[in-house]
Amino acid sequence: MKKISKYLLIIFLFSIPFAGFGQKWKLQRAEITGGMGGVNYFGDIGGSPDDSKWLGLKDLEISYTRPNINFGGRYRLNDRMNLKVNFVFGYIEGSDAGSKNASRNYSFSSSMYELSGQYEYSLIPESTPINFSIGNLRRGLRSSSAKLNTYVFAGLGGIFFNVKPLDDLESSGRFDDSKNFSLVIPAGVGIKYPMTNQLHVGFELGGRLSATDYLDGFSPEFSNSTDIYYFTLLNVVLKIETSRRSIFKF
Repeated sequence: MKKISKYLLIIFLFSIPFAGFGQKWKLQRAEITGGMGGVNYFGDIGGSPDDSKWLGLKDLEISYTRPNINFGGRYRLNDRMNLKVNFVFGYIEGSDAGSKNASRNYSFSSSMYELSGQYEYSLIPESTPINFSIGNLRRGLRSSSAKLNTYVFAGLGGIFFNVKPLDDLESSGRFDDSKNFSLVIPAGVGIKYPMTNQLHVGFELGGRLSATDYLDGFSPEFSNSTDIYYFTLLNVVLKIETSRRSIFKF
């Protein structure tokens, strides 16, 4: 009988943290994010040496990946849906060297500032590791229910960019620096994993469809598409304790 009582006590102690965690996210609705990543550009300068684009993937030049710095804030509407504001500063570069337009000898560099609002939906909801011990047991008990939070996102934003022409683009009459702002549509996927209850690490991969063909300061005469760029974001997520009550009703 004593042995049965002991097991029942252990089961009861196990159940306390798990029962409380079901609503724990309501106490951590707000998050601050910050980190670094990479930028890749896909436009009218550079690309592959042939016309086989493979949906544009062959035109992405890894050697021209440039850094970005990002920070933002996230607010949890419920256990699956979030709203996020994101600011990213980065560089993009491109060159005709090694492309089918190598003889044209255009190249450029550009600084860029992007501010966007995004909606996130978790395919695998977020969870937090639960660790505890029972003093009367030699090794204690340890439980980890942490999952790899996986989500998709989409949104709307704006980008300010400042293009610097290089090589033969600098002397070309085709360079146009009169446009330096555009709307962008960000979309992609992300993952997040808890290191502690309040500190998580995250990674995002997302494309940005811009409304301009002048991220590189150049638009070919017969161009019928706008420029695209891609962000990878590696960041640290700090959760902030908040009240249970949300300004949104879900």
